Amino acid sequence: MNDLFYEMEGKQIQKMNKVLADVELTKAEEKTLIWLAGWEESTVDHLLSVIEKAARIRAD
Repeated sequence: MNDLFYEMEGKQIQKMNKVLADVELTKAEEKTLIWLAGWEESTVDHLLSVIEKAARIRAD
């Protein structure tokens, strides 16, 4: 793999960490999110958007 891929993956993980900052994850969940970080940026963005929407609904 090239450095550009790992840079993109790192940015994806940073986005996920921002959204999931206070969420306690299992090792299996962390592994899944690391795997997901390798997917297309729009896929990760859409999933994070859904998570944020669900959190707002539950907070109300």
